[in-house]
Amino acid sequence: MKKGWFLIAISFLCFFLLSVKPDSPYSKEEENPMEKREEKLKSFREKKDRFFKEDSRSPLKEADRKRFKGLIYYPIDLRYAMVETIERYPSEPKPIYINLPTSKGKEKKYVKYGKFRFKWEGKEYVLQIYRPLGGGELFLPFKDKTSGKETYSEGRYLYIEPMPGGKVLIDLNRAYNPFCQYNEKYTCPFATKENWLEISIRAGEKRFH
Repeated sequence: MKKGWFLIAISFLCFFLLSVKPDSPYSKEEENPMEKREEKLKSFREKKDRFFKEDSRSPLKEADRKRFKGLIYYPIDLRYAMVETIERYPSEPKPIYINLPTSKGKEKKYVKYGKFRFKWEGKEYVLQIYRPLGGGELFLPFKDKTSGKETYSEGRYLYIEPMPGGKVLIDLNRAYNPFCQYNEKYTCPFATKENWLEISIRAGEKRFH
C-alpha cells in the first residue's frame, strides 16, 4: 500500500475512533436524537480539541499543536440537524462508480451508495453519499458557498449517524475539515461538482489558520 493511501486510512480511523460512543452526540438507544443535542455537540467539540492537542494521532504539525487553542466553529444551529432516509442506488447488475479528486492529484474510486435530500429555506438540495470499494464507512464530502472564504477551500466532510428504522441523522453542525487541511502529508478525497451546494452552510468547522 502506498504511503499516501496509508495516511488517509489512518486519518479516517482516527476520526472514526473519535466519533463513536461515548463521544458521539447520538446513540442507537436514544429515542430522540435531538434531546440535549446542543449540549452533546459542545461536549464532542471539547473532546475533539483535546484529541488534536494531546493525542499522538493528532493531524496537527508539532508547531501547530504547541500553540493550538481549539478549532474554530460556527455557532450551533439545530436547524442544520436533519433526519431523513438515504435513497439507495441499485447495486445490481453492477454498482455505480465515481472517481473523486484528491489532494495528491490522483483520483480515488468510490461506489455511489445513495443520495440525501434535504430542504433549506424552502428549497430542496441533494448530496451524494459514497462508499469505499470493498465496503466501509459511508463518505459524504461537500463544498458550499463558504468554501475558500470562511471554510476550507476544498470543502468539508459530514458524519452520517445511523438511526433505527433505516433513517439517518446528518447534522451539518458536525461538518469537519479533511486532515490535509492541517497537514499536507495526508491524502484527502474531495467532492466533485455533484456535491457543490449553491448555498452557504454556516455550520460546523471553519478553516484552520
